Amino acid sequence: MDRLWNFGGWEVTQTHDSLRPYLLEETYELLDAIQHDDAETIKEELGDLLLQVLFHSRIAQAAGEFTVDEVAAALVAKLVNRSPHLMGARIDPSASVEEKIAAQERAWEERKTAEKSRRSCLDGIAMAQPALALAEKIRDRSTKAGLPDDLIPDDLRVVRLGGPGSAEERLRKAALTFATTIRTAEDAAEADRGDRTPLSATDWRKYWPTAN
Repeated sequence: MDRLWNFGGWEVTQTHDSLRPYLLEETYELLDAIQHDDAETIKEELGDLLLQVLFHSRIAQAAGEFTVDEVAAALVAKLVNRSPHLMGARIDPSASVEEKIAAQERAWEERKTAEKSRRSCLDGIAMAQPALALAEKIRDRSTKAGLPDDLIPDDLRVVRLGGPGSAEERLRKAALTFATTIRTAEDAAEADRGDRTPLSATDWRKYWPTAN
């Protein structure tokens, strides 16, 4: 990557933004290879995705922001902090796989929340991702945060093809509207209770905008 960069050609004209189409394309090509269970193509596409990591890191290095070594170090630090068993935390050796997974997920979420100091259960979700993935992520996060299932609107339960506009845009609009409603309920609860603490199912119903 350094040799390509130092040549001073196409590479040095690129930015994080200009590389976005390539990153997206390589990701979908990898997903396609995984779907076809094609090991050789998976290997190739992982290399292409790794190139994107190296490329973005080299752009950042040239701008004096960070290096690929710092990217790797940040990942290691995150994994160690969110996975206490990597640092010798006691785990019952007789625990089942399901119990171990549950403990891992619990520790990961607890430490992630502490790291990010997130105010909403939706903080950190990439809102620019495809509408279906976005809707699923918002539903998953809100459900884990205790939101009752019946508060999830029908527009996020069924994808309808045809009609005005595209299904993608209709679903995106519904997902973003739902996200706004969730944040409104969280804000209302904080304003009423004086602190930002998790909501129970009863709390969600009490502060849900349509309930007032």
